Amino acid sequence: MACAVILLVAPAAAGAQQLQAFLLTSSPDSFADLQAHAGTVGVVYPTYFECALPGGAVRGADEPEVDAYAQAHQIVLMPRFNCQDGGLVHRILTEPRARAQTLERLGSLAASPAYQGLNLDLENDGARDRGALSSFVAALAKRVHALGKRLAVDVDGVLREDPRHATYLYDDRALAAAADTVFVMAWGAHWEGSAPGPIAPLAFVRAVARRVASLPHAHRFVLGVPMYGLDWPAGGGPRQRATALQYTAATVLARSAGATPVRDPASGELTFAYTRAGVPHRVWLMDATAIADRLRIARALGLAAGVWRLGAEDQALWPLLVA
Repeated sequence: MACAVILLVAPAAAGAQQLQAFLLTSSPDSFADLQAHAGTVGVVYPTYFECALPGGAVRGADEPEVDAYAQAHQIVLMPRFNCQDGGLVHRILTEPRARAQTLERLGSLAASPAYQGLNLDLENDGARDRGALSSFVAALAKRVHALGKRLAVDVDGVLREDPRHATYLYDDRALAAAADTVFVMAWGAHWEGSAPGPIAPLAFVRAVARRVASLPHAHRFVLGVPMYGLDWPAGGGPRQRATALQYTAATVLARSAGATPVRDPASGELTFAYTRAGVPHRVWLMDATAIADRLRIARALGLAAGVWRLGAEDQALWPLLVA
């Protein structure tokens, strides 16, 4: 996941849309944003835990202040367990000892009275572990459900399943049958290592949304929307990787460079170019209008919707979430 808080759209009090959100604990602005919009956030996924060597051990710790705040404001708290090391993901899913240890540790975490469940984010592995991931999620869901808790699983948004592609790791049907929520990252048309371009073009998001809305257990899918931007130097690509920018930083950059962001009519995203130290740059970013347009796609298809992440997004978004 290039960036990750999940916002889940559902009816809320006083005509507002109820949201779920990933909260990035390494960025203080993320918790501050939760506090600023607590009345609109119904579920929060704080980034507490990640995998580590040896054997895929679970490391990390919760944030008692976040836990207490969520409890005081009746916000559902489901911490994220994140592992984006493909080799380590393979070990966790397929090596009996690592698999058992990880399941045991995650089950223990889910038992915390502060949590209502867990979010599982296993990424960047190959299609070979598709069945292993599905069975791992089923085993973890069984443990979590026995505790009366919930399980959310994060997956890549795709237009179709392709066994030749790494995204085939995610069997959306099997995962939705086991987990309570499947968060679909409906972005990545362009990414840090690609050429510059829109991150989550409207046509792509619509196609991803229509696909998951047609699947069994469609009510369990969350359409994920990014709230960040990417800044590519020198044409991008693997050797000129983009830097991720939150909206506030991107607009400050545009002003300092004397650039004016314009909306690309095809993708619905903002873009601008500038030059620094003789190097040309191209930025694509999501503003409040772009984010709200994608949330509407989810609502039109009866899907929940989500975003990555709380903190430094375009604050003009929040008034747009009031019906």
